[in-house]
Amino acid sequence: MDTDALYATFTHPKVVTSMLLIGIGLGLALSVLMSLFRDEWYLPFVLAAVCLGTVLLYMVWLDRQDFRDD
Repeated sequence: MDTDALYATFTHPKVVTSMLLIGIGLGLALSVLMSLFRDEWYLPFVLAAVCLGTVLLYMVWLDRQDFRDD
């Protein structure tokens, strides 16, 4: 496994910034979900689905980036 390439990818400014923004977005989404679905039993499942969807979309976006040219 090429750890140098992994390190270069995950310390790239675009990746670090996008991870921070995703974290802020998921925190805001959790706040909204908690206010909308306060006493509902399916709140954890909705949050898990939102997080899983975000992770999958982020992985697709990250796969399409080519950081070797920067």
